[in-house]
Amino acid sequence: MHIHGKWGFILIFSIVLLLSCAGTSGRRFAYDSDRPEEYKRFFRQLDQAIRESGVGEASVFPVQGFPYLRTNRFLAAFQVRMRNAEQVAYWVEWMRRLDLEARGKEIRNLPPAALVDLAARLAVSLDREKLMATTARYSELMLTHDRRQPGFYAAVKNTAVAPSEYEPAMRVFGIYPLTSLPVASATRKAYDEFRAWHRKPLAEIETYGRLMTFKPPGFVNPGKEQTRDLIATARKNPLGVIEPSSDQIEQLVLAYAPVIVADVAAEYDRFGRVEWLNGSISINTAHPTVYYYLSHSFIKAEPVLQINYSFWYTERAGALAPRIEHGPLDGVTVRVTLDAAGDPVIVDIMNNCGCYHYFLPRQETIVREIKDSSGLYPFVPAFMPSDFPEKPLQLRLNTGWHQVQKVFTAAIPREAATYQLLPYEGLETLPYGKGLTTSVFDARGIMKDSSRIEPVIFFGMGIPDVGYMRQREHHAIKMVGKAHFTDPDLFNGNFEFR
Repeated sequence: MHIHGKWGFILIFSIVLLLSCAGTSGRRFAYDSDRPEEYKRFFRQLDQAIRESGVGEASVFPVQGFPYLRTNRFLAAFQVRMRNAEQVAYWVEWMRRLDLEARGKEIRNLPPAALVDLAARLAVSLDREKLMATTARYSELMLTHDRRQPGFYAAVKNTAVAPSEYEPAMRVFGIYPLTSLPVASATRKAYDEFRAWHRKPLAEIETYGRLMTFKPPGFVNPGKEQTRDLIATARKNPLGVIEPSSDQIEQLVLAYAPVIVADVAAEYDRFGRVEWLNGSISINTAHPTVYYYLSHSFIKAEPVLQINYSFWYTERAGALAPRIEHGPLDGVTVRVTLDAAGDPVIVDIMNNCGCYHYFLPRQETIVREIKDSSGLYPFVPAFMPSDFPEKPLQLRLNTGWHQVQKVFTAAIPREAATYQLLPYEGLETLPYGKGLTTSVFDARGIMKDSSRIEPVIFFGMGIPDVGYMRQREHHAIKMVGKAHFTDPDLFNGNFEFR
């Protein structure tokens, strides 16, 4: 018993030491670099104001010890993929841009009283625009200072990591090896239901209300050659990552935007524009809206581009949805991933809580699926329609539960309503009244007002606030096992590609 205790202590100590290495490296560099006090004081006071106001932007992750850098899962994965100094410098500058974008949202969302208090702490006159400009200036000054210090790039590479959405302690106390067994069984049952939907002819899928079709504001298929030219132009940077211009983004978003065919049995089956109403999140169903954003991943060793389409409902309800999943706010995200040449290679879909994630790959691009130890993943209930994107992708959703039951291509009905396409960033700085804005997500990446009882039931799966709607970068997509929607190696880990 004494021997087991000793070795157990050594094991725990070793794990803690390994986990703390990255953070320690960043802190040591920050301490040794002897930064000017003026720079450190500015970021210290700004971070304090953001933290105290609860307006931290969670779609990107701080790089510990470097207050002017933030990362995401894709950039964090570049740590082991860079081959020269030019790539590393570009990578660091990209993380600085991410930080400035995030700080711009945080500054816009700062309450007026917090802005006044921050100006007093810094002993300067500040409005939001001046604070943003000052932040950009100090960001550049601190980076310029740090780059001159030995060990700078090594320290950044050691600390630019993305945190997990899974809490190991919850799994320990929730006796995960036992509690995951009924969850795995329920997952298999749900997958059987999804698989049956996707195999049915469209006409045989039961309708409980009235089928309503919503189309994007225009459909322009640019053609393979034009798309490939666009992709080639947009990847001319040291990392070979596709970074489209604003005009190119608009072209791509319209080219792949889905048509939504909804079984509307109640008001909760209409998706809409997200708004603040009397201090709470409201979905204005009079204005059907889909929010889009870009992300990146890897297929084999190549960086690839993804277009994400997210839409929101007032609630999950009705007889089809499991009772434990009922609650305010609901949503779906559909993601189209283009291969290195710019051709769609995978569509994947999830609810905006991260639940019920599945893949629809292009059949001819896949050699085989790589099954995990549970046998549950990857879940592939069907393949991408072969004539997409020549014809627009259509999604058939059920009532109340808002699951995509069928993905197909067909002519768009003449009576289809048109939805609006808006940038997802608007959700992170949503007008709140009197010229103010605030995010619909809290500083942990959880959507405000989207409560569920699932965290009590599924505590042992290790996902805090499981079932709640979540912000991009915060979607845990497995309860049995671990995976993140934005893991850049998600596809390589689940499929062998031709």
